[in-house]
Amino acid sequence: MTESKPVRWSSPANAWATGAQLIAFLIPMLSVLEIYQPVALEAVSIPLADAWQWLLFVTAGISLAASLAMQFVLGSGNRMSAVVRLEGVATAIVSMCFAALWAALVREYGFGANPLTQLLVGGLGLAAAGRVGQIRWELRKYRRALRAGQTAHVEAIAQPKET
Repeated sequence: MTESKPVRWSSPANAWATGAQLIAFLIPMLSVLEIYQPVALEAVSIPLADAWQWLLFVTAGISLAASLAMQFVLGSGNRMSAVVRLEGVATAIVSMCFAALWAALVREYGFGANPLTQLLVGGLGLAAAGRVGQIRWELRKYRRALRAGQTAHVEAIAQPKET
């Protein structure tokens, strides 16, 4: 007989992840404030660049807010899954926005022409895609545990225990 393992969510308080979300939010903020211009995207299409900055600004903000909101719903499986679903949808769009910027950079300047910029933009896109995969996997495990009636207490890992 196999012993079941507890269902755990990845910590929403991870400083590296929150930092990446903050960077993903600040990049379009700079663009919206016209401090940064996504020239490579503008070379492809100016309306695309305008849509990109606002879409990334809104979805990165939602993703960051969802991670922060998770702190207020800890212990409620239904609320936690709703918040993490919201984060997942927003983060998927963030990933696509960074993939579009990376593709525009490669198209306009060539692969490896600006290696640091391409690495950071591509890395943010891949990290966001990885987070979406992680969310999907954890939601799948949670649904499977619910179906089997194996959930008694839900908590995020790396959260301090009350003493």
